[in-house]
Amino acid sequence: MNKIELVTKDELEIKLCECLEQRHLPDPFLYLGDSGVKNWLTLGSSPEFTIASQLTDLLRQSLPSIAEHFSGRFDMVSIGVGNGEKERMLLEALVPRGMPTYYAVDISSEMVDQALNTVADIDVEKTGVVAFLEDLVRLRQLWNSPVLLCLLGNNFSNYDPDYLLETVHVQLQCDDLFLFDCHLFPTQRGGQGQGQEQEEQMYHSQLNVRFNIDPLVQRGMDPDSCAFHLDLLPIETSLGTIYRTRKWIEILKDSAVSCGPNKVWLKAGETISMGFTYKYTRSQVQGYLRWHSFQEIRLLSSPDDHNLLALIRKRPTTD
Repeated sequence: MNKIELVTKDELEIKLCECLEQRHLPDPFLYLGDSGVKNWLTLGSSPEFTIASQLTDLLRQSLPSIAEHFSGRFDMVSIGVGNGEKERMLLEALVPRGMPTYYAVDISSEMVDQALNTVADIDVEKTGVVAFLEDLVRLRQLWNSPVLLCLLGNNFSNYDPDYLLETVHVQLQCDDLFLFDCHLFPTQRGGQGQGQEQEEQMYHSQLNVRFNIDPLVQRGMDPDSCAFHLDLLPIETSLGTIYRTRKWIEILKDSAVSCGPNKVWLKAGETISMGFTYKYTRSQVQGYLRWHSFQEIRLLSSPDDHNLLALIRKRPTTD
């Protein structure tokens, strides 16, 4: 097993320092270090935060439908791989149909190590890569077509859809496939108000609060010196109303956090903006795919229609 660092730990600390100086904490930094890994795995397996387990169940149930679209050798690249549980299921289903080369990609070096260990006994060529999704142009130089590019664990919903789909579209060739999942917002009458309440309750769980403030705590902040806030807000788009989370950390007491050799001073009353998660309906996801010239191969939903797994490719061009 090989490991490539497109971004080093020292570079990540410098980048985090720059972001905090601007009072911004992007979500990828939540997963860094042993503490970030532990908090995420604890949150993902918690009965209070069911999105991860629901999406894993959907993938498990959908494996036969996914596997039938593969034959021959190909590369499998998974970005935001986490501990690699879902990728192991995919490899177990796909190896008999061809011999893939597997790239486990995450911004957390510790997560990459776990993902590689998760598939250590599977007879495929494996490479771990420490990188952001924003490094996709450089990642593209590592794999060969045909490729199965994966973005699992609701990562699809953590990026602006236009930016994400345009970026992926440019890097894929006609024979390449893109597999992603996402947690959907209710569409039934009266369900959106209830869905909004359930989402806000889930994201305000103590485990999720701890996960979101941990990068500051691990770098010297007293947990009682800050407060985590989250709203789920409607946004009007050409595809109708889409809900999106708004997260921020309120500084309650003057504090300092250390990023490598540097310190960032935070004053009481300041706020640190964070990342977001979109909540789409199924038809809205399909609308974005059409807009960005993707062709649906399989769209698979959970029985309650709360989760979606999509296998797509670039729409063929016509002369």
